[in-house]
Amino acid sequence: MISYQCGLPHRAPRPRVNYTEPMINPTVSLKHVSLAREEACGICGATFVAAEDSGSRVLTIRVAAETFAALMCGGCHSKWANGAAATFRRPLAL
Repeated sequence: MISYQCGLPHRAPRPRVNYTEPMINPTVSLKHVSLAREEACGICGATFVAAEDSGSRVLTIRVAAETFAALMCGGCHSKWANGAAATFRRPLAL
């Protein structure tokens, strides 16, 4: 709806959207998983065997029935743990 104030068009404010509403009670886990197969890091794409990289971690986020898991190599985990932003490019098939 457009109304006019002082001769200029004025739009009514949009209702606020709650983006966290679908994320009721998310569970976040970050732990080392000894995968014996070769996998690619979800951030940098480096291929490695997680069982041989003690610094690697699997980040798992569960919301209701949905689960997202991604593998981080030791280098990316170290950077992320010290405050660097991380963009996951590929999920991990568990």
